[in-house]
Amino acid sequence: MSLTRREFVFTSLATPIAAGMAGGLATQIAAGAAPAFLRGGLGQNEKLQLLKVGVGGMGGADLRELSSHKMVQVVGLCDVSQVQLDGWTKDSKNDKGETVKARFPDVPTFKDWREAYSKLDKKFDAVSCSTADHMHAPISMAAMNLGKHVYCQKPLAQGAWENRRLAEMAASKPNIVTQMGTQRIATKWRQYGGELLRNSTIGPIKELYAWTNRPAGWWPQGNPRPEGNDPIPAELSWDLFLGVSADRPYKDGYTPFNWRGTIDWGTGAFGDMGCHMLDVPFYELGLGAPISAYCNPVKASKDQFPESESVVVKYAPNKMTSKDGLTLKWFDGGQFPDFKAIGLPDGWEGGKQGEDVVKGDGGVILVGEKGTMWFPIEHAWARVFVDGKAVDLKPGQFKETNHWHNWVDACLAGKKDACVSRFEKGGKMCESLSIGAMSSVDPGKVLEYDAEKCVFKNSPAASAALRRTYRKGWEVANLS
Repeated sequence: MSLTRREFVFTSLATPIAAGMAGGLATQIAAGAAPAFLRGGLGQNEKLQLLKVGVGGMGGADLRELSSHKMVQVVGLCDVSQVQLDGWTKDSKNDKGETVKARFPDVPTFKDWREAYSKLDKKFDAVSCSTADHMHAPISMAAMNLGKHVYCQKPLAQGAWENRRLAEMAASKPNIVTQMGTQRIATKWRQYGGELLRNSTIGPIKELYAWTNRPAGWWPQGNPRPEGNDPIPAELSWDLFLGVSADRPYKDGYTPFNWRGTIDWGTGAFGDMGCHMLDVPFYELGLGAPISAYCNPVKASKDQFPESESVVVKYAPNKMTSKDGLTLKWFDGGQFPDFKAIGLPDGWEGGKQGEDVVKGDGGVILVGEKGTMWFPIEHAWARVFVDGKAVDLKPGQFKETNHWHNWVDACLAGKKDACVSRFEKGGKMCESLSIGAMSSVDPGKVLEYDAEKCVFKNSPAASAALRRTYRKGWEVANLS
């Protein structure tokens, strides 16, 4: 006898569900707190009904990957730009593709995610959010308020307070499955690096160096706010793009990509690429909120993140760090650590190809009490050095998985802990990254962080960037 995936999942969960009825689970189900597929009943919502918010850029990749899961049905598409809704999505395997409209001809489209939530109502179980950073928190929180599962692109949110609230809300909702879009964490390279850290291969960690060449022409940073305004393209809903952020005139080039370097909308190179490089070290070392942050910028601006910067973030000690705590030293925009001073031997990059890996997207170096480890972002194995010499370690067998499909499977099974980048973890890391990123608002000064209040004790200006006031009419319950 063959079983559908849903029948299999439901059958496997039937015993614990029945056992839980006496403990109050029946009341939770009646109140709508059970997983979406249980709320709909076995005869309804056979597949995970997905609403996709943001379909351009990385949103297109998320849409392609999520919709490739056989148990996903896309029931709504939302984007502030009609160009993106009509846009082109490529197939990663053969580089051929089709327009979004051609791939999903009968799926309703929306410009305003709030309208999509209202009109689709019980017709969707889950949301995938791939918008500009400043809208991640309101879209994700509003979805969780409705009891929906959420997959949100990195960084999870823009400010420390938003990240904190998303993590807390996800933790309080046992039947909501969340995942932050840091897909590299599922690769064999990052799994191996995580194993080395779990095994304390280089001992308690004292220092952590991280760097990226970005923005490096990917998007502008360090520029003053442009003057004047340009005509708003007919296909763009500018007010909806602004969303919770402060009102400002439209200028050509703000969207669909250059918003990343603007303080009102993005998190700069630190918040953007830091998620991909620091997620595994942050999780494995059990880091919490930092004590302080200090930014030394090049070409600083009140409107954009610095063109280039070095940032020092300090953490209190725990069982995985040295007794004096841990110091994170971040570099971007063409700045790099002094690899030789750290203690790495000449040629450790592995030749020209290895150097490209090191100085391209970036990487991490961890300095422990027993050795030093280079942990690349991907496409290369972590390497360990003791007394300036490479240690011959053989990586084991690691099974790479699909980060997007992992979330879908967890949603169908009602197993939130199956997601390695769930909001409870991703929110804590992104709160820390936002502190480093927003320290550029008040550079050249050691900013002391008050973790309880999510503010800098000695910088009102930088604190305002950690917890923003939403534009009137855009308030979101449990967040504003």
